[in-house]
Amino acid sequence: MSPTVIGIFILIFIASVSGWFFSRSKEAETPVKVMLFVLYFWGSIFVELMIFAALYHFDLLSGF
Repeated sequence: MSPTVIGIFILIFIASVSGWFFSRSKEAETPVKVMLFVLYFWGSIFVELMIFAALYHFDLLSGF
């Protein structure tokens, strides 16, 4: 597998774990928990992409 695909899988795994972790602690009905999971999932994807973009911009990921 190429490093890009592995990186995308890692990004999705981290976002899934963080979305599950933050949404499971809320006391709400199941549909609300699903919506919170989706919100936290996409929010963490956005934050991770911004971090990687900043690292790439400052040449800290030049080896990739």
